[in-house]
Amino acid sequence: MNTQRVTRADNRVMKKKLILVIDDEPEIRSLLSRFLERKGFSVIAAGTLEEGRRLFNNFKPELVFLDVNLPDGNGLNELKHINAGDFPSKVIMMSAFDHNEVKNEAIQYGALDFLSKPFNIARLDQVVQAQLSNINKSN
Repeated sequence: MNTQRVTRADNRVMKKKLILVIDDEPEIRSLLSRFLERKGFSVIAAGTLEEGRRLFNNFKPELVFLDVNLPDGNGLNELKHINAGDFPSKVIMMSAFDHNEVKNEAIQYGALDFLSKPFNIARLDQVVQAQLSNINKSN
């Protein structure tokens, strides 16, 4: 697993917003991580829900990119869990399956947005900029 190690102290010193990417496809994790780092974010990544939960609980990221279909569970169920917890977070759901039913369910469960894979870079940038604006307003 290629998980970047970031401590809470490191993140505060850098004053960068922390984003967690949970996706089982290494290429997607890498693409998102590089894109977000170029935008000035600190990024941690996980390939499974289990690892994603651990990172989420340890680091309390500002924003989470969460795949719907993971080998060890369903991202929509995890979205419900995140939003029901003590530290609800902003979540953007992702899926290679572009079904309106899944998108609607994700939004109903509290996702801020839904990205279809493969990503359109202009759409990804639009979503990140909108959420960056929302994160900055809430701080």
